[in-house]
Amino acid sequence: MGRKPNPEVPERILQQAEHLIHLRGYNATTLDEIARCCKMTKANLFHHYTCKEQLALAVLDAKIRDYQQRRVSPLCAEGDPAEAVGRMFAEAGRHYTGNGCKAGCFVANIAIEMSDVNELFRKRTSLFFKGWADNMAACLKKCRDKGVFTEGLDPKAAAEAIISLYEGAILLARTHRDPTVFTRVGKLARQLLDSHKTTTRRKTNMGPKTPCGC
Repeated sequence: MGRKPNPEVPERILQQAEHLIHLRGYNATTLDEIARCCKMTKANLFHHYTCKEQLALAVLDAKIRDYQQRRVSPLCAEGDPAEAVGRMFAEAGRHYTGNGCKAGCFVANIAIEMSDVNELFRKRTSLFFKGWADNMAACLKKCRDKGVFTEGLDPKAAAEAIISLYEGAILLARTHRDPTVFTRVGKLARQLLDSHKTTTRRKTNMGPKTPCGC
């Protein structure tokens, strides 16, 4: 009777592959390196994942699930969407201060590197960013309908602008090794929403607590 498969092995492979791909990128990471970090042979690695693309897509799917569960899905609770956006940038500033502004956003890194050469990666990353924008826009629309924002606020455009500012701030912070970028850009992102607030805001419980972060 054969040995039962160890469920921890695939998880260890995903973790090591994610770490290497995040730091080096897809093309610069080899299966030999991943196998070595997992303390296994390449043949054993192939037992779980038949090729590098399959493994990298599994890593990407796992990262997307993690981002969606912990950061992307807005929690409509008592609060101010503009404050929530400010917190999103502040938390990113603390995170990138802690890691020396390295690595960046895993999903964005894959999107930049792979979108023009591999449709599977492009479609997965596109769905992630579309879902993020759609969820944030839905919360902003609810707030607009509740009277928090004026009718002049375009929820979809605002959500896409905030995400663009956020991802751009990650790129600049990483390039300059300067986490203070998040303070400056976050202030601008918050002003984008503050400028559309009604003068007399009615009490609402539809403000997103955490619009997201990547």
